[in-house]
Amino acid sequence: MDFTGKSCPVCSEKFREEDDIVVCPKCGAPYHRECYKKNNKCIFAELHKSGKSWMEAEEEKKAKEEGKKLVRCPHCNSINPENAIVCKICGGFISDSIENKTDDESTDAEKTESVSGTVKDSVPGGDAADKKNEMPFPPGGVPLSVFLDPMGGVPKDEDFEGVTGAELSKYVKANTSYYLPVFYRMKTQSKNKFSFCAFLFTGAWYLYRKMYVKGALISLLYIIVEIASLVFSNVYSAPLIREANQHFGNSYYVNFFDYLSWAFNNKPFGEAVMMFVPYFLLALFLVVRVLCGFRANKSYYRHCVKRVKSIKAVPLNPGEENHHKALSESGGVNTAVAWMCLVCYMILYIASVFIK
Repeated sequence: MDFTGKSCPVCSEKFREEDDIVVCPKCGAPYHRECYKKNNKCIFAELHKSGKSWMEAEEEKKAKEEGKKLVRCPHCNSINPENAIVCKICGGFISDSIENKTDDESTDAEKTESVSGTVKDSVPGGDAADKKNEMPFPPGGVPLSVFLDPMGGVPKDEDFEGVTGAELSKYVKANTSYYLPVFYRMKTQSKNKFSFCAFLFTGAWYLYRKMYVKGALISLLYIIVEIASLVFSNVYSAPLIREANQHFGNSYYVNFFDYLSWAFNNKPFGEAVMMFVPYFLLALFLVVRVLCGFRANKSYYRHCVKRVKSIKAVPLNPGEENHHKALSESGGVNTAVAWMCLVCYMILYIASVFIK
């Protein structure tokens, strides 16, 4: 996590990029290494007792100074802005899970307790263990307001490595209610989320999200693997498989290891390897699919932050108040390229089926 600009709790000096920083393993408080050595322990014993993190305490302190109110998520106990619709950490719905009280019915002490108390204190009718098993949305379905929040519960002024949440939202443009909370978890907790879209569509997904270099490379890899598999299958593998089937009397109970044993016992090593090359290639691309699924959201986060920073670095045109128009035009998705890529995939797949 980047602590640049934040203050060391011991010497009160702001951290710089070149500083040697250590972090408390219990509450996450950052220190200069030399400052930490003076006490040889974290100075936030009260945070350790209450189970809070240093980041949460800083957010509460900042909110108090600015006169803002916070509320705890009833599902993961993390703090959120008072008007948040869904939790920026776990994605659970906040508003309807907390007892609806009017301003006349709620005292200032009760409002403060919703931030500083425990899950049991802030959510009526249950303890922490019960709330862990609670569904993220109340009975009766998902409230419409969840789908109307383009930020997914993330504050517009949230800092993402020098880029605000509002700027990221303008650049992402499509499905921001999914990506903004995912980006927030990456920034605060270093937690990634598997992308099934990237797993299924690989290069087409990257092209759709305007990551053209990676999309083109992965798509090219897919084409090479598919063509190579087709060639090896028709020239080497298929004839050897037919010969093996004749050897086994066209039995329906021949498994992969039977073919493997037959090939290496009856054919030269080179021919035996050629027989299974198409399967190795398919397994290779399956690995690529899995890697795409695990890396896609993180790659997209870095891509978005980098692009927004580069757009913001361009001087404003006369009369322009901000870069939001440029962000919106540069970001978003490219549906046409993605469809063209998928059509090429389908043509290649159908051709391989008919040729075989």
